Amino acid sequence: MAEASSTSSGGVVDDPLSLKQLSLSTSPANIVNHGSQITNDGLREPGGSEGVSGDSPSHRNRLRRFTDVLGTKKIDLRQLRRLAFHGIPDKDGMRATAWKLLLGYLPPDRGEWESVLRQKRAAYQQFREELIIDPKKQEGCTGGDHPLSQSIDSKWNAFFKDAEMMEQIDRDVMRTHPGLHFFSGDDGAAVTHREEMKRVLFIFAKLNPGLRYVQGMNELLAPLYFHFRCDCDRDAALHAEADAFFCFMDIISEFRDNFCQQLDNSEVGIRAMLSRLSSLLNQVDPELWYHLTHKNKVNPQFYAFRWITLLLTQEFSFPDAVRLWDTLFSDPGGRTDCLLRTCVAMLVNVRGELLQGDFSANLKLLQRYPPVDAHAILHIAEQLADSNSIS
Repeated sequence: MAEASSTSSGGVVDDPLSLKQLSLSTSPANIVNHGSQITNDGLREPGGSEGVSGDSPSHRNRLRRFTDVLGTKKIDLRQLRRLAFHGIPDKDGMRATAWKLLLGYLPPDRGEWESVLRQKRAAYQQFREELIIDPKKQEGCTGGDHPLSQSIDSKWNAFFKDAEMMEQIDRDVMRTHPGLHFFSGDDGAAVTHREEMKRVLFIFAKLNPGLRYVQGMNELLAPLYFHFRCDCDRDAALHAEADAFFCFMDIISEFRDNFCQQLDNSEVGIRAMLSRLSSLLNQVDPELWYHLTHKNKVNPQFYAFRWITLLLTQEFSFPDAVRLWDTLFSDPGGRTDCLLRTCVAMLVNVRGELLQGDFSANLKLLQRYPPVDAHAILHIAEQLADSNSIS
């Protein structure tokens, strides 16, 4: 995919781009307060699972249930999914542990965690050593191998190609959640966070030459890395880079076809996903579907490309997107179906405005989705799951 132009601080693209570039590069989501709590580095967390106050008996009961489930020798994943579907408390590293279990990084048997983590983290360290090339620090880079060499075997040639990709990754990581000090600060901690994220994305690209790095992947890594790095378990936090890498790989493995430009017009690419979204909307709300599709001709690719590709991270504030991911990772119907239902729920949530709007007004509304409590969207999506199935 071609590199997108730079954006202003408000996330508005300066130059005209192709649809795919525009969808991945623009960033309308702002950090808007929906009555949520303040946590690490001023980052809000959604106001408790299911909107329950952190001091309420209901919330304390959920904490106990999560503690019980996560504290057993062998985790009951079915029970964990049922709990996580309605939100994971942001306490004692529960979300970090639950996500690792839900994404298959940790096995259900707690007794296996130590060996699994040791093997995975050692494998990641090996990736770092083998894939991050610096000819100046490697033996054998003398004589025939020099910075101007065009040989396919030249370490210098590979180094310069890698540097181009790293430059693109660096630009995107620098733009990741500029309003959050964790990602954008100038202190040593924030710099370390950005460097670790860049390594994760670079190593992923090197291991996946058919896909490589695609603009916007940084937004999918950010929630994982943030929660793993803020884990109250100090040892786990120190290994956030490796742990986030493997969980990021799991997410991309399911949604990678959406990033692959060669599959855009195939039965598994992004256009197929957009078609499924349109079909589901037709099932749920034929009137709204007809108004958007035929009367206004607002094609889903004009707004939902970014919704689907970046898993709604740009349509909601960071903590609300995290809350959506709790449900996304634990939905018994699977992540793809859950994502599509959530997108339809977003359309249904603003159906009144959409039915009254013309092409221009509706496109603006959907490309700059208005602030809304994530729980309200998830409630609509859950109702859709009870009454409809995605074909």
